[in-house]
Amino acid sequence: MVVLKTKSEFGHAPPPATAYSIITNLPGWDLSKRVRDGDMSPLARIVNIYPRFTPTQHVAALGQAIAAAAGREGYGAMLYLSPDMWAYTLRHITNKGRGEHVMRPEDVDLRCFDIAGHRVYAVLYQRQHTPGIMMSWGNPGLGLSIRGAEALLGEVQTLVEAPAGPAPPPPTWTHESSAHAQLRERICELLHRAAPRPELVKCAPRDVFLYPSGMGAIWYTTRALMVYRPGTIVVLGIVFHNTYHHLQEEYAREWKHFGDVRKEGVDELEAWLQSEKEAGRPVSFVLVEVPGNPNLETPDLARVKRLSETYGFVLVVDDTLGGFANLDVMPYSDIILTSLTKSFNGYADLLAGSIVLNPLSLHYAALSPLFTSSHRNELFAADAEVLVANSRDFIERTKRLDSNAQAMASFLSDVAAADPASHITGVQYPSLIPESKAQYDALKRRGTPELPAPGYGCVFTVEFDSEESARAFYDACGFYPSPHLGAPVTLMFAYNMFVFKPREAEYLGRFGVRVPSVRISAGLEPEEDLIDTLKDALEAVRGKAKEGQAQNGGEVNGH
Repeated sequence: MVVLKTKSEFGHAPPPATAYSIITNLPGWDLSKRVRDGDMSPLARIVNIYPRFTPTQHVAALGQAIAAAAGREGYGAMLYLSPDMWAYTLRHITNKGRGEHVMRPEDVDLRCFDIAGHRVYAVLYQRQHTPGIMMSWGNPGLGLSIRGAEALLGEVQTLVEAPAGPAPPPPTWTHESSAHAQLRERICELLHRAAPRPELVKCAPRDVFLYPSGMGAIWYTTRALMVYRPGTIVVLGIVFHNTYHHLQEEYAREWKHFGDVRKEGVDELEAWLQSEKEAGRPVSFVLVEVPGNPNLETPDLARVKRLSETYGFVLVVDDTLGGFANLDVMPYSDIILTSLTKSFNGYADLLAGSIVLNPLSLHYAALSPLFTSSHRNELFAADAEVLVANSRDFIERTKRLDSNAQAMASFLSDVAAADPASHITGVQYPSLIPESKAQYDALKRRGTPELPAPGYGCVFTVEFDSEESARAFYDACGFYPSPHLGAPVTLMFAYNMFVFKPREAEYLGRFGVRVPSVRISAGLEPEEDLIDTLKDALEAVRGKAKEGQAQNGGEVNGH
């Protein structure tokens, strides 16, 4: 029996850790809850973490060099290539939704610097304001990358401040390399591979647009579509929390959420679309993840596509959790969004994102020139080169990730059915949700020699009967407790508890987002080791429950 255990210190990535590692070791349910509630002190001890949490490694070092040059030594620094991030940051920090952490415009110092041929827009702030400003870095996903900052640090002697007037000076962006072209070709190759209906997949490299993160792709897509077709934004189902929070904040008066993706939920969406049409109110776009994150449900995407054609909205599909290798969503989307950070890259060492326009879309003639003319490169060449190299074994890794996730999800589901003492109440995974499985299966690619049986992705969520049970599992399990998915090692995260405040969690609970749960992302370890590790964690849950029963019995007898 092999029970996996973490092999890195607190706040460090699994070995072999590098400056580029984006996963970490953050043990403890209660620690995650403290950070959620605004205690930033644990972050001071972190060396590696997902880069949209906070500037780290070379980004932090470059930020300190710029802060010192600005006469703000010791300040926090967020660094961007886009001047739009100044105005966005001011909107974000002064939003009343920050609650007790709301800031004033004068709490940030906006400065512009030129370094190594790159114009960098800095947002400088005192450290005590971190809780109020940190998600202005996290939600858009447009901050400098670790490798990008490393390249600029290598020429820090060229750092000079650029004069700024009432408006930011014009940007320089960053140059493209041959790796960018290779990435576009690689994505097109994957989208055409094993398509069930090849005649419905016609994309070319010119239809692929690259971004510095998956959230960066969402940021620019949302902005472009609101120019193209102003109207209400609709989120169907459960989507990644940063997407949800970005739309909720930036388009508070222009967005609507339909959480149920089952037939009844899509019926409700259709009735609402008809009422909006009759009232003369346009719908800009509908965004859906396939499958949803973290409840792993999939809607009848073909039906939603027919609704888009009837009512004229743009259908945006985020296929990150299913992945290019398993699913073909192009016939049922106008735009495909993908976080390349996840299983496409697979080695947990960079951020990137893409959008792909569907040439067969009714909107393509308008969207193609809009995206082509407005796109500016913010994905550093060093990141693009690593992404090309890492993605070469994407299909091979997908096969292993799918298999490991299926094995773990099925094991836990069987335990839940056979053993009430496990305190597991359910497992959310596409193959285990009957109605959703049929909808997911309708999108699967054909089997090929390299991937004979496309699967259900690397992520699943295990639900428990109480927060105490979920905590006992989380604190005992030997997987790395870290945000991210699609890594070489298996990760777990108290996702629902961490990313949603109690009122949000109460609302989203209606759609299967439950706090007493743990999201798990399968890695590449041997299947039997993963199962043994789960068994060990479940023994801790049983032991904790017996301990509680004994204490309660003692209290009753003592009374």
